[in-house]
Amino acid sequence: MKHFCRSLPTRPGPRLLRLTSESSSKSTILHAARPSPVFTVPHHHRPFTMSADVLAPQEVVYSTNSDRPPMPSDVATGEHTAQKTDAYLDTKLLAPGYGADQVLEKCRKRAHEAGIPEIAVSPQQGQLLSILAKSVGASKILEIGTLWGYSTVFLARSLPKHGQIDTLEIDPLHAKISNQTFIDADLYPFPKIHIGKAVDTLKGLSPPGEAEGLKDAGYDFVFIDADKGNIPEYFQQALRLSRKGALIFIDNAIRGGRITSEYRSNTHEDANIAGLRKFYDWAEKDNGKTVLLSGTQTVGAKHWDGFVLATKL
Repeated sequence: MKHFCRSLPTRPGPRLLRLTSESSSKSTILHAARPSPVFTVPHHHRPFTMSADVLAPQEVVYSTNSDRPPMPSDVATGEHTAQKTDAYLDTKLLAPGYGADQVLEKCRKRAHEAGIPEIAVSPQQGQLLSILAKSVGASKILEIGTLWGYSTVFLARSLPKHGQIDTLEIDPLHAKISNQTFIDADLYPFPKIHIGKAVDTLKGLSPPGEAEGLKDAGYDFVFIDADKGNIPEYFQQALRLSRKGALIFIDNAIRGGRITSEYRSNTHEDANIAGLRKFYDWAEKDNGKTVLLSGTQTVGAKHWDGFVLATKL
């Protein structure tokens, strides 16, 4: 079988040579001795034949100093799983007053008994929100999607005493349970819940400080964790309401990889995918002019999902 080869970018360590089949997109990485030169052969016109006694066809062989295990399963048993890793990290990293606050577990139980879906961020993700908000010195935060107030607590506890946090929730029951969460968590500043459709509420908001003529008017941090079908509108409103340099966090932006496929039925999840793909299409056209974005995939408590982080330029 004909093969074509090309060199990989080199770093200290074993030399690697990638062989790509003419009839397949799969690649095989071979080890070359450390002293060996790096061969660069234009893959579009120089043939390279590999005999079977050198290396049998296989998927990918990684060098011993860069072994990469497969993505962990959330349900598989074994020594290394995403669930076990989450538990380990929780014992090591969750802090009092944040992810290790037992008051929040009492609030979680109350939300469950009220029938609120168990779709809040994980404790680790909650602490990530706190870290990000603190890192930009946020004093004004906007949250789209309150649920029962779990993520709101992490955001509110990241604010200075003179801070402001507005959170949007469509369901009056969720808002009622959230207020109880805020009271139990003894939050100050106390979050203000805006009840109603987020799209409508956002249109009625003005950047904080604009009326006072402040130079840095606008929210410093925006957390978007609501229905994904309206993500394009939520994001555009977040840009309008935030200051230059603000961070915008979009949760659940990977959807188990389903964002890579176009769905055409009428299910709720298809609407989520369509909304996210429309947002990603906008980001592609914006091409870094308005915002700088990064998408991160995650595993573990939230299964295979992830988030998009943006900063307003």
